[in-house]
Amino acid sequence: MKKKKNVMTSGLTVILLVLILGGCTQDNQDDSRYINQNYGFTIIPPKDWIVNENTIDPVKFFCPDQNEYQINVAVKEPITSNETVGTLGEQLIERYSTSYFKNFTLIFSNQTTINGLNAFDLVYSEGQEPNMLQHKQVLFEKNKKIFSVIYTSLVVTYETYISVVDQSINSFTII
Repeated sequence: MKKKKNVMTSGLTVILLVLILGGCTQDNQDDSRYINQNYGFTIIPPKDWIVNENTIDPVKFFCPDQNEYQINVAVKEPITSNETVGTLGEQLIERYSTSYFKNFTLIFSNQTTINGLNAFDLVYSEGQEPNMLQHKQVLFEKNKKIFSVIYTSLVVTYETYISVVDQSINSFTII
């Protein structure tokens, strides 16, 4: 009986060591983390997407798949505001629906917390067929600094990439 107990204890110890030292690992994406010291943020781009800092935005990630429309995630230049992300999000919805976009349709909006940051999540479509676009825009706030991360795709390809885009957006941090 004592020998059986020692074997069980040894077996559990081996299993724990395997789990601690080698099992249950995930791909370490920190190596691919994009860091922008100038604007004070980090984000992990979707795997294999092309990072471009030569746009009007601080950074844009382009999907490597070739389509007639270039699917992308853009991190916009931050603004300073005394407004909350909830208030700013509602103001964006109002602006987009009344004058900014043609055929604006709000699909989803929600004030939330992402990666420990106050956030406002907004999904909408706009434009005209055959080039109807769908966007996921997330506003992040920390210390009155507001960042906007926007995923843009044709409506027909939006769902194809949303899971990898969500992983990227959920990795966003303000430094």
